[in-house]
Amino acid sequence: MGIIEMKQQLVEAARSLHQRGFVVGSAGNLSVLLDDGTFLATPTGSSFGELTELSVSHFTKEGTLLGGKAPTKEVPFHLACYESHPEARAVVHLHSTYATLLASCDHLVDGQPFVPFTPYFVMKVSKVGILPYRKPGSPLIAADILAKPHNWTYLMQNHGLIVCGSSLREAVFSAEEFEESAKLWYLGRNLPIRHLTEEQMRELRGL
Repeated sequence: MGIIEMKQQLVEAARSLHQRGFVVGSAGNLSVLLDDGTFLATPTGSSFGELTELSVSHFTKEGTLLGGKAPTKEVPFHLACYESHPEARAVVHLHSTYATLLASCDHLVDGQPFVPFTPYFVMKVSKVGILPYRKPGSPLIAADILAKPHNWTYLMQNHGLIVCGSSLREAVFSAEEFEESAKLWYLGRNLPIRHLTEEQMRELRGL
């Protein structure tokens, strides 16, 4: 797919996420890896709801700006995601309400931040890596991701969600599924939920 089509997809994905309340203000960022090895990303300080194809950042791995506005300050951890996952072609970072609430809970450990109770969470969200709290924009976030290459989904403590995907569509769908699952977890935390068994989860993962 060419750069023009990918810019269109990025703008459409950003607007859709904004319209449905997954982001507010200038929070969150998206990126995609192009076939020529360069990248597209949402610009620094931009709103998903106001993004245009002309403003989308186009840059090299080394940081040379090829077009559009300057990219998000979170580019280092996006690049770390691509380095850790050679199959990845997109990264979605959201401060969505329930995922961020979950990320702010104490005693989270790698794997499953809560025991799954819907098959869709198991099928669409890979095992979750928990990253320590860092100041937004910190280069240490990239190092944290590189230290956990087996995770395609990450919760940054007190910050938000990062999802890697083999396409922008897949990454967005996984991020949406995570947010909806975190919402169900919160709403049902005092209910007698029937959780999936380990055997059922293995079946869903095709193990």
